[in-house]
Amino acid sequence: MEEARKHLEEAEKLFQKAFEEFEIAREKNDSTHLRDACAKGWLSAVEATNALLVKRGVSEDRLPRSERGRRYMVFKHADRELRRLYLAIRDSLHIQGYYDGTLNFDEMREYLDDLRVYIQKIKEIGKA
Repeated sequence: MEEARKHLEEAEKLFQKAFEEFEIAREKNDSTHLRDACAKGWLSAVEATNALLVKRGVSEDRLPRSERGRRYMVFKHADRELRRLYLAIRDSLHIQGYYDGTLNFDEMREYLDDLRVYIQKIKEIGKA
């Protein structure tokens, strides 16, 4: 599970960067920084998802490299709650926040909270 731990550490580091970028964006009322926060948040979700997949027995060399593959693997290896969180984070941070630039600061805060829950739930998998 060393690989899963590394992915989770990277997810948490990226989450922290996303939160810091969000705070800067809010202070400056800057949509560019908000998009940067969304990008870092999405990368955090990708790393957390990689940890989930490794914990579920997917080898490092079989981790998906595309969103299509990642979505397939999430649906194959995650429970309903994690699938829903994953899709909400993807749609909010990756699509609405980064690509479309349509998230506001209140929404972003809520989605960062969802991301925090997603990471925490993945951390708890396999603990007795």
